[in-house]
Amino acid sequence: MNALRMKKFCSQNIRRVKTDRIDSIQIASFGIAYWNDLIAVRPGTDIYEELRTFSRQYYQYTSLVVKAKINLGNLLDQVMPGIQDLLSDQNGGHKFTDFVERYWHFGNILAMGEEAFTADYCQWAKEKGYRMNESKAKKLYALSQNGIPVLPRTSSTKILILEAVRILQELEKSRDTILSHMQQLASTLPEYEVVLDMGGVGNILAPRIIAELGDIRRFHSKNALIAFAGIDAPPYQSGSFTATKRSISKRGNKYLRKTGYETMQSVMRQKPTDDSAVYLFIKRRWRRVKAVKQLKLPDSTSF
Repeated sequence: MNALRMKKFCSQNIRRVKTDRIDSIQIASFGIAYWNDLIAVRPGTDIYEELRTFSRQYYQYTSLVVKAKINLGNLLDQVMPGIQDLLSDQNGGHKFTDFVERYWHFGNILAMGEEAFTADYCQWAKEKGYRMNESKAKKLYALSQNGIPVLPRTSSTKILILEAVRILQELEKSRDTILSHMQQLASTLPEYEVVLDMGGVGNILAPRIIAELGDIRRFHSKNALIAFAGIDAPPYQSGSFTATKRSISKRGNKYLRKTGYETMQSVMRQKPTDDSAVYLFIKRRWRRVKAVKQLKLPDSTSF
């Protein structure tokens, strides 16, 4: 707010020149003219700064995890095609990567035979704490029979697959360590419980939201917070014309927008049973977006 007022104040001069001396004079003149109206800047605490730093690293490691998953998926398409459609990591487990680390090639599964593989799979699942499912083992064996690997079952292929798995697991471990420390820092703040009570927000999203928002007390209104996130629709005027339907500006914190989007996805997955205004609004908007895509009509309203 102060920066915007200063920009307007400095633009009142007829000649727009810029030197260090003139800048200093303009800043001093602005301070003398509006000293009683200036809004005090609230310096951030060390916890908010630490959270922000950890949040940036969390996103960096997340991007590395995505790249590692894509790399592993490309390799698996050459040694175990279709395996990703049958197995996946869920609820914080690593069943998929553990399975790949153990068998790593369809040739290993076929060499064991169906009965031996089924028994070995069930024993492995029991040792790892996964659900034993003979029908899943039979599907995996059938997939290995129908799949056509491109890379041979050699020691070189084994090194490539196991290294890709190891790198993915190490990156996920590092990301989880960063998130765990963020949770510890955020839990010491008074607004942590309030953020946790928000719909769709859990232990993963709460510290990330606080990290990107910082001290919420520095926003004088909800409009300031919306502008900070970059989801405000800037005004547009030309002569007597004033636009009433505008897209979001996207000039604010992109990480906060991403976290907000993930929060809305979480709300949609939970499907609240009560009359949640947020859930009903998003549901209504998604219906409109789908209808526009089906009819191939231009969407005149911003999402």
